[in-house]
Amino acid sequence: MLSSHQVKKIHVSIIIVTYNSEKYISKCLFAILDNFSPKYECEIVIVDNHSGDKTIQIIDKIREKNQSIITTIYKKQNLGFAKAINIALKIKNNSDYYLLINPDTIVNKYSISNLYQCAVTSKSGVVGGSTYDNNNIQNGSYFRFPNLFVGMFDFTNLRKLIRSDYWHKYFYYLDSDFSKLAYFTVDVVTGGFMMISKKTIDKIGYLDERFFMYLEDVDYCLRAKKQGIKVTHCNLSKIFHYGGGSSENKDRIRHSAWIISRKLFYLKNFNLLSNILIQPIFLLDDIFILFNKYLK
Repeated sequence: MLSSHQVKKIHVSIIIVTYNSEKYISKCLFAILDNFSPKYECEIVIVDNHSGDKTIQIIDKIREKNQSIITTIYKKQNLGFAKAINIALKIKNNSDYYLLINPDTIVNKYSISNLYQCAVTSKSGVVGGSTYDNNNIQNGSYFRFPNLFVGMFDFTNLRKLIRSDYWHKYFYYLDSDFSKLAYFTVDVVTGGFMMISKKTIDKIGYLDERFFMYLEDVDYCLRAKKQGIKVTHCNLSKIFHYGGGSSENKDRIRHSAWIISRKLFYLKNFNLLSNILIQPIFLLDDIFILFNKYLK
């Protein structure tokens, strides 16, 4: 573990948004509970986006034995990721730190405390840990801010035309090796395992609720960077990620949400000329995606 700099007990609110997460949520919660330490005042806040499976029943059963530390918020419709997170952030507005964790994950021992210690040591307002898949391969833990070429050649099916996959590697920092570092500064950390300080939220506000799912984390980190807030990735904090825990199709992605999010991100963060260039490409790719979807 990283050396401790804390003087007082810090209060951490761990926020999980569930949607038809019955396959994962119990393992996720038990792993988090196993990470609790007397050094921290931790709680779990679960916002369920109107699950139609047994997710709520599973959560309620676990909550019966942990009522003092688990708060549940059950919505009557699917509000999306950003809006659900914001509901929890506003209800628990006196925490020192907020940890966003996807329900289809299992945190390693000491992952939460290491993430906090990294935030303190690196003086960062946003920190994220390493997410790993079944093959013990890190998958999308941190990213660069997307530029126009990333939008064209990684966010669309034009990626298939670039044999070198240059812009995909660029976006995911696959052209850099940070494996020997305890922590390092990046542009973006994944919203599926992201710790945000209260000071950061006070300064830049909440997630942009126009992003139903996807790129809300990129947008938030961009806003943080513009305000001089440091974003850091911590190699000493690890989490297993199943992937696709809130998706509805075999491609493990909600096509409609992705289509809207990429358009919105560029409209919000790029100039008129850039959008004149990229939005028609997105439109053509939308047609291609939807055409293929209905052929399956």
